[in-house]
Parts: sequence; structure tokens; C-alpha cells
Amino acid sequence: MNRESLLLIAAAIVVVCLVAGGAAWYDGIQHRLPAAGGSEAAEIEALEARLRTLQAKVAATPADPESWRELGRGYMALGRFLEAVEAWSVVAELRPGDREAAAAFARLDDIARSRGRHRDQGR
Repeated sequence: MNRESLLLIAAAIVVVCLVAGGAAWYDGIQHRLPAAGGSEAAEIEALEARLRTLQAKVAATPADPESWRELGRGYMALGRFLEAVEAWSVVAELRPGDREAAAAFARLDDIARSRGRHRDQGR
């Protein structure tokens, strides 16, 4: 592995640690929210169905970065941040230097900071 790959993997691990607390808290709240009304609920169900299809696809072909990328996007859209970190970490591993993965990690870091769950806060 080259240095850039190692740095990207290290950054992914750091983001996982930083986001874990806030994402776990946020995921817990998401499951306690009342069901969305009307077409929003249908859109959420359609996205969850698409994620199930993608999960099966990456289980069968784990080296497909495009499926992992789509999983990462979907997880973020649903507020499932821990799973998003995992998906984007695989993209970063398969495609070192991937700009969308780097942007996703930055967004996840922002989410953790905004929720007050960032490891560096309070220092």
C-alpha cells in the first residue's frame, strides 16, 4: 500500500471513532421518531428497499466501489451514520484518494460536531 492509501484508511478509522458516539445516539433517536406521513414514508421505504438490494450486492461482490458508494449515500440520507462510515471506509479502501469518500467523511465529522458528540469537543 502506498502512503496515500494508508493515510486515507487512518483518516477513516479516526472518523469512525469520532462519529460513533454521535451517530449511535442519533440512530437511537431515529428509531423512536413517529412514522413519516404520506409520500415521505413511501420514499423512505423505497430507499430502505434499495439499501437491502445493495447490501446483497456488496455481499456477493465486495470489491464493487460503486455499490458501496451508493450504500454510503443512502445510509447518510436515512441518518444511519455508523453504517455510512463503514460503507465510505470500504470506498476509501477500494479507491484511495476518492474525493466523494473524503467529502462524506468531512460531512460525517461535521454531523458529529454539530451533535456535540465529537471526541475533540470540550478541549
